[in-house]
Amino acid sequence: MRTVKFVRNLTNGRCHVLTTSPQTKSSHDALAHLHLPINREQIHRVKSLDIFKFLLWVRKRIRLLRSSSKNPESLEKTVQSVLKTSNTDGEVASRSKVQKFKDFIYDACYFPDQAGPWIIPAVIRGIGVVKEHKVDAIFATGSPWSGLVAGYLISRLSSRPLIVDFRDPWMNNPFHQSKGRLLDNWSARLERRVVKHASAVSLNTDPLHAEFIHRYPDEPASKFFVMPNGFDSSEFQDIVAEPRVTDQQALLLCHAGFLYGVRDPAVLLEAIRAANRQLGDSGRKIVFRQIGDVNLGYDLKERFSDLLQDGSLILDHARPYKECLSALASADLVVNVQPGTRTQIPSKLYDYLAINKPIINITSPDGALGTLVMNKKLGDLVSFEEESQLTELLKAYALDENLSSFSGYENRNEFEISHITQTLAQRFDECVNSP
Repeated sequence: MRTVKFVRNLTNGRCHVLTTSPQTKSSHDALAHLHLPINREQIHRVKSLDIFKFLLWVRKRIRLLRSSSKNPESLEKTVQSVLKTSNTDGEVASRSKVQKFKDFIYDACYFPDQAGPWIIPAVIRGIGVVKEHKVDAIFATGSPWSGLVAGYLISRLSSRPLIVDFRDPWMNNPFHQSKGRLLDNWSARLERRVVKHASAVSLNTDPLHAEFIHRYPDEPASKFFVMPNGFDSSEFQDIVAEPRVTDQQALLLCHAGFLYGVRDPAVLLEAIRAANRQLGDSGRKIVFRQIGDVNLGYDLKERFSDLLQDGSLILDHARPYKECLSALASADLVVNVQPGTRTQIPSKLYDYLAINKPIINITSPDGALGTLVMNKKLGDLVSFEEESQLTELLKAYALDENLSSFSGYENRNEFEISHITQTLAQRFDECVNSP
């Protein structure tokens, strides 16, 4: 969505998009509402060259040929030998080494990420697009990091300036799953090459900007610039709040998105349970609506079965982006549940600002989200350890007769995408026109 907004507000038909083949759309596709092209751009789709799938096909063919050449008796013996197990340390160690080798082959085929098989075909097609259409500059965004690698190679081979856009941290990403020391080191070297070659490097948060300046002291600090995520007002003009799922006397909180791992809403649900008990006969009730999948280290439905039974917790399946916005617009408050990541801010914050609803941010005050919320005064901030404070905050909102008169946060307009794209336009001009 970040890049869609840039294309819509910046390029005016002077853009070529290099991307993958379209996936089959499902009813829950968050981008199902998009109609391409966005702004008269030309879209070039490139299929991946998946070497790992080819290797699997080759192995399957070899096995079929070998099995068909054996007589039934020898084939039965082969099956028995494969099924036979042994507890000897030597054979266990041997199987372990074989599995590690297989894992390495898999990780190498999907390096630096699952989009790795797209890089070579994308580079070949990208060079042709640059030459045929006389492209002036290249903008590459990640993750996936394969997009940055493809942009880097196209830029090197075509001698066109490159701007790279980090929507997330590549190194030091708290959600990174290691591929082993060797491939992890290659990733670090790749990031360094991309950054050193680029004419400009965009980071989406101030902490990530500071981290890059610290990690690359030999690069001019002016190369790095902050381009935060934001919202496009034009996308929200036709958003109509859907009918409420609760009565008007209830305080309705809503969160749309995946809840998993450390993105755990337990403190919020415990606070709702306590607040509803304390509200007693006041006629007020607090309800939390979760839209999207939940995959936590415990059974949410079992732990909070009482909230489900009394209607204080509503669990809805994942829905398309526009439908989520309509659901959020019908709520009294919207919620961020974000671990204290040092450099990452959830993109839903900007959707919340766009629909102009009061925000409760459950996050660490020293993380990227917490710092932004405090500096720009973008809602309430409660850490995961402050259940009692959250309970009191919810009670205050439930009893607030003036909540419906909320008019928005003072610094909201800083995150309008039309302002943010001016920064990108300036960087493009500098890259193209520099001697």
